[in-house]
Amino acid sequence: MVVRVGADPEALAELYRRHVRAVLGYATRRLGDPHDAADLVAGVFLEVMQSAHTFDARRGSARGWIFGIAGNLVAARGRRRAVEARALERLYGTRDLLPDDHAELAARIDAHRASADLATAMRALPEAERELFLLVSMDGLTPSEAAAALGIAAPAARMRLARARRRLRKALPAQDGTETYA
Repeated sequence: MVVRVGADPEALAELYRRHVRAVLGYATRRLGDPHDAADLVAGVFLEVMQSAHTFDARRGSARGWIFGIAGNLVAARGRRRAVEARALERLYGTRDLLPDDHAELAARIDAHRASADLATAMRALPEAERELFLLVSMDGLTPSEAAAALGIAAPAARMRLARARRRLRKALPAQDGTETYA
């Protein structure tokens, strides 16, 4: 179906219907803002249209390929934002916090504390394991699809996923004091 996207608008519509919710979920979790996520989804499917001719089904599923595009766009967006932030900081410097800023900051701190154990455990994972774990557990990709999205072999993905789960089990104590199983 992907190969037909460039020539058949119905193929693009069907591909979009099949994958838009999953890509939107991925983008929302990575970016945090629904408007930014919607923009990223639009960018993903624009890239799908422009590069459909490069899709090779022997290298993985369409879903994995689409998530690979999404991951590349998230990374590019992060790099752009970092450059923009450094430029703005040089241009404007820093500013004092307003009372409303303090309230928002307190709310963010409280939210962070609520998920501190999980966040700490996830940060402790090597980046490759963390991204793979998120693609499988949060975005619903199979290990093989996640491997294709990350450009690694499926057996390597399964090994990384097992390592990530082991590390999370060890790092996250259960509510009743027993071990948890991620």
